[in-house]
Amino acid sequence: MSRSIKGEDDLVLAKAVDLAEIPMIDFAPFLHGTEADKRRVADEIGDACRQIGFFYLKGHGVSDELRRAVFEQSAAFFHKPIAERRKAAATPEWYRGWIPMPKPAPLSRSSRLFEQYRIQPEYEAEDDARNNHIFYRPNRWPEDLPAFGEICTAYWRAMLELSRALLRAFALGLGLPENRFDQYYRKPLCQLSLLYYIPLPPDADVEVSNTVSHTDEGPLTILAQDKIGGLEVKRRDGVWIAAPPVEGAYVINIGDMMMWWSNGRYLSNYHRVKNRAGVERFSIPFFLNPDRDVVVEPLEELFEEGETPAYKPVAVGEHLARFYAVLEKDPRELDR
Repeated sequence: MSRSIKGEDDLVLAKAVDLAEIPMIDFAPFLHGTEADKRRVADEIGDACRQIGFFYLKGHGVSDELRRAVFEQSAAFFHKPIAERRKAAATPEWYRGWIPMPKPAPLSRSSRLFEQYRIQPEYEAEDDARNNHIFYRPNRWPEDLPAFGEICTAYWRAMLELSRALLRAFALGLGLPENRFDQYYRKPLCQLSLLYYIPLPPDADVEVSNTVSHTDEGPLTILAQDKIGGLEVKRRDGVWIAAPPVEGAYVINIGDMMMWWSNGRYLSNYHRVKNRAGVERFSIPFFLNPDRDVVVEPLEELFEEGETPAYKPVAVGEHLARFYAVLEKDPRELDR
């Protein structure tokens, strides 16, 4: 998560609207079609990124079998007793693995009503720079789920491959060479999160969400949802709309870094989750982040005459380290 808002906005109910509010884009012609097909799809994606910052993606090439398998592993872990989940808990020094919900408290707009399992790339440390413990550690896997690590790693790799293709489409949609962003993704600091949302109590106030309104930090997020709805997106006019699951399709959204690169042409939009279905909800977002040493700033080739940068340069490693530093207490203690 990145920018968040807590206020009257949390009191607004999302409208159930036609799926056309969030366009469905078929990515197969971009992956397998002609140059004209690629540019047509890139233009569709560019339009969606300018208008709402979200779109559904089908024809993405990720197998249904792999998607089902990673959801099955997620459910197998989160259905374990708390004591068993705690064995795979993340820590401030080794920030990978299970992160529980905070201990029970009166519900408010600040409540965080979900658990997660955090997975990141496994790179060998190249130097003794600060924050190596954040970026260069092995993943932590549950000991009694032998297929968990293999399946999650395979899914992580599939998401990175899809992300690289999406970056080419984003570049073309901005009128840039399609390889414009490749240089920023040699050792990307991506994160896969397995998320488990409890149902909101029936009597919960309208201000209560499972996650507060926020934008994502990196350039893009690829979200797989189960069949339970709950994702809500804020339009440019301030109206909240539902983004229900569509079988076989991903939800793609622009994050802050792509908005900064595009100097505001692409929109990093607010979204939240409200699970009012009365049953548990699973989702699996993949957060694409650039290399640690990249500095994200508006691309000069996008500036029109007289235009100036709308955003200051941001060093990826420092920016993400500040985000991780929010974890000040051992997550194994959060639920006690």
